[in-house]
Amino acid sequence: MAFHCYSWHGDTATAQGPKRDSLCGDLSMATPPVMTRDWLRKPQSMLQRKTGTPEEAVNWLEEVFDQHAPKMAHSQATGISRQDRFGSALADLQGGNDLSWGFPLAGSKYLALAVIIVH
Repeated sequence: MAFHCYSWHGDTATAQGPKRDSLCGDLSMATPPVMTRDWLRKPQSMLQRKTGTPEEAVNWLEEVFDQHAPKMAHSQATGISRQDRFGSALADLQGGNDLSWGFPLAGSKYLALAVIIVH
């Protein structure tokens, strides 16, 4: 089992706007997909890391989250305790569930993170 870690940082209009389905539904484009499992079908350049354990995948999530947290609204960054946020992520991955998170950032930007389990 492997855990494929993906991230995308771009304009909010791409990730949430009216053209989202056409922009994100095109699997050849480096945009977050409409369906979580389709991260695996997006360009390989979007794959940030492959890990062998859920713990390593959560460590990657923490690194990327912490890098972008200063650009998040305060409630997005701190509204959920670290223990709850990353503990829940670990439990989901250990339970065999893929993970997909999205965060609006300052300046009309957006961060999409995903960990997809590959058997």
